[in-house]
Amino acid sequence: MGHYKTIQIGLLGLGTVGTGVVKSLLSNQQPISEQTGCLVAVKRALIRDVNKSRDIEIQPSLITTDGNDVVNDPEISIVIEVMGGIEPAKSLITKALLLKKHVITANKELLAKHGDTLMALAHEQGVRLMFEASVGGGIPIVHMVQSYLSANRIFAIQGILNGTCNYILTQMDEMDQSFSSALSTAQALGYAEADPESDVEGFDAAYKLSILANIAFPIYSSIQQVQREGITKITAFDIANAKELGAVIKLIGHAAYQDGDVQLTVGPRMLPRSHSLASVRDVFNAVTVSADVVGDLTFIGRGAGELPTASAVIEDLVETLRTPKPQARRQQVKDNVESQKTSRTEVMIFYLRLMSQTVHDSQGNILRDQIPSDIWQEVIWHTSKKETSEIALLVKTEDIDAKIAFLSENGFTCALTLPFDGTPDV
Repeated sequence: MGHYKTIQIGLLGLGTVGTGVVKSLLSNQQPISEQTGCLVAVKRALIRDVNKSRDIEIQPSLITTDGNDVVNDPEISIVIEVMGGIEPAKSLITKALLLKKHVITANKELLAKHGDTLMALAHEQGVRLMFEASVGGGIPIVHMVQSYLSANRIFAIQGILNGTCNYILTQMDEMDQSFSSALSTAQALGYAEADPESDVEGFDAAYKLSILANIAFPIYSSIQQVQREGITKITAFDIANAKELGAVIKLIGHAAYQDGDVQLTVGPRMLPRSHSLASVRDVFNAVTVSADVVGDLTFIGRGAGELPTASAVIEDLVETLRTPKPQARRQQVKDNVESQKTSRTEVMIFYLRLMSQTVHDSQGNILRDQIPSDIWQEVIWHTSKKETSEIALLVKTEDIDAKIAFLSENGFTCALTLPFDGTPDV
């Protein structure tokens, strides 16, 4: 294969993504070598279970159950971490960086919680810490933000950051499935874990949003500052109401920077079907970056899985081999303010699903006199479901939190609140 320099790499993890990395290295060996002038070889691979069957062949001599065998190997110059979790990943990555080895990771939770410390250490050691695979799977969003948009001031990032939730909401919208049924389908297809909490409660999307915010904005913010809500409260009633309003429900991560302040939210929102993110279906992810020079840029692609994530790892590997010297680290101001619930005081439209035993008459119609006049005058649409004592309202208001509190004082239980982005069909 020509006169190429051999580069030995170590793998921490040989599960779904790790297997995909090995497959991609084997199938793309020639183009990688031509682009980098290097022949990449896997020297050691950490596994948890030696008895687990894998759909790749790897020499038994390369396998270890001790991560130190990987990071301490003097012939290994690049460590790829795809094992997930905080420990032992954090300790092994730290040791690798201290030994001046480049590190490529797909570990979104670790980066969201400890990324600032690890990035500072990599910079001090003069090595690269690469993490494209941690955010958008096959979407090269990290590289776009760090490199191609470096001349722009980014002031907002919005996107569908979790493929599992997007698949579930797509099934609920298009196939009239319940949440539990759509989740079961996602699990059967391998799109959701047996324990889906990280996905459906919004943790996974929050980790990704935190990472993106910290590479896009000039102020550092912690994962604790993300206001997070998942999709477990969404019902068939909400989906049907969204359809009537010409909208679709999506789990959206939103990061905004203005005047030294960072706002981070993850939660379900109603989007008009004309919205750029509304047509992103199934397990696909999408990220819209808003910047001062280029305006809005939207990137769409598969957000997870063996090969899309492995593709991002390989791109980071190629970039590291081409440019082993780390880029200058962007200076950030530390934001030490703990997570605080942002008061929503701009005029916006919100979808509310309320529970009340006294709001319907015998025919199932809403008794308007049971709804406080201060609320009713801001209602632009309403519907109800007597059999479950539910009503749904679209409210245009400048202080939704105060309205919800007022409704609670008047005997209503607010079961769901969704921002409505855009103009509803009413």
